[in-house]
Amino acid sequence: MTPSPRRAHTVARDLLSLTRSGEADRLATALVSIASSTRKGPALGEVVGRLVDTFSLAAKDRRRSLRIREPFTLRLRDPAGMTVRPDKLDPGVAAIVRAIAASVRDDRDTCADQIGAACENADLDQRIRVLAHCLVWTSDLLSTDTTAYPPVLSCLKGSQPHRPQ
Repeated sequence: MTPSPRRAHTVARDLLSLTRSGEADRLATALVSIASSTRKGPALGEVVGRLVDTFSLAAKDRRRSLRIREPFTLRLRDPAGMTVRPDKLDPGVAAIVRAIAASVRDDRDTCADQIGAACENADLDQRIRVLAHCLVWTSDLLSTDTTAYPPVLSCLKGSQPHRPQ
């Protein structure tokens, strides 16, 4: 059975709902289930793609309503609030940052390539990390003040493997 985009959309919507409601146990179970390679239903890449699309549409709407004409930018912060460069992030998380930027620019091919890079050939922990970041970032953007720009994305603990501890 080939998963339909509608199913991926429904799964992404349900994950966002769990994220926003704070149902940590159900969310954790869902993250593991979706990130597992043996799961039936929409593939991880499809769900991540829906979340990236949701983020992108919200970012475009915000840019349009604020009449922002300069190139799309976003800011990455670590748990302590310090600026993080994308090249210092876990490769899968960095790929999602690039996918979001490509999606906002309507570069569908690059977006798809970056989502593939984030989701394929990754172990379960990396896949969960990618999905968790997409959820947090999309949820945060949707729930922030609509005049806040550029988006500030909080990187979760453990997303910076190159950083000395």
